[in-house]
Amino acid sequence: MFKVLFTLILSIYLLSSVQISYSQTVNLEKYKNIPQVITKVRIASAAIIPDKWQKETNWNRIEKMVRKAVTDGGADIVVTPEGVLEGYVVNEVRKPDLQNEPELLQKFFELSEPINGSYIKKACELADELNIYFLLGFLERRNKLLYNSAILIDPDGDIISKYSKTHFAQGYKINPDSYLAGEDYPVFDTPFGKIGILICYDRQLPEPARILAVKGAQVLFVPSYGSYTDMDGWNTILMRTRAYENRFPVIFCNPFQSLLINEKGDIKAAGNANEIVYYEINTAPERYKDRFKNRRPSTYFQLEKGSDPAYEKK
Repeated sequence: MFKVLFTLILSIYLLSSVQISYSQTVNLEKYKNIPQVITKVRIASAAIIPDKWQKETNWNRIEKMVRKAVTDGGADIVVTPEGVLEGYVVNEVRKPDLQNEPELLQKFFELSEPINGSYIKKACELADELNIYFLLGFLERRNKLLYNSAILIDPDGDIISKYSKTHFAQGYKINPDSYLAGEDYPVFDTPFGKIGILICYDRQLPEPARILAVKGAQVLFVPSYGSYTDMDGWNTILMRTRAYENRFPVIFCNPFQSLLINEKGDIKAAGNANEIVYYEINTAPERYKDRFKNRRPSTYFQLEKGSDPAYEKK
């Protein structure tokens, strides 16, 4: 009897001592064909300044800001800047600088994060714990190739959206051969509507945002790292224009500036470095009815002409 009791107690102790590991799920069609059930969500843009090459330091900073956005600001969705996890270092590994520094290229590769990497798992755990949607920008590794990506994690800790930057301001020949541009503009279903993501320089061309809008996006997230302006500068005007011409809210999140803009192009909230700002958007489907009723796609055929610089030989 004593032996049985001891065995039972030991078993309970061992079970309680086991740390259950978290394994995130990538399910980009999790909410496909499921009716929208939420029309109002409170969005937080967290202008986090990352340190280059310092993932652990940056993650601690990210986690602190995300928790603050939820506990102090009641955010349902928290957005962070482009490349915030590793500090956006691609500009430090440009050609021809790499010719005599192969170790720098290796360091760049090792800094990248696969979709099942430890920091992505931490991000999924955080979203699950806080019961929020969480948009994270990072240097993504897919086998031997690298991409500038952003993911949206849902309150279950599942990755439900992923986008890779399609346009590079620095051009395409100057980058490491393993660092590639994305190829498409996916729109993802969520409980609060269809969403689209663009990254930094993508916003400077009108076509990507319009494609997402035509595909049904009800809100556009734009994590960014590079250029920004004051409230009267070109970037602010550009972001307001993207919102107005596509009739959806635009959330621009840069380490030094946040712009939260409604579908009419009005700035509803703005912030600076290390600040968190909030805006509650309304994504009720009826608000998007007939937003493009006067478009004439048959006259836009010339947009398909021209060469693609991303495919030119390096």
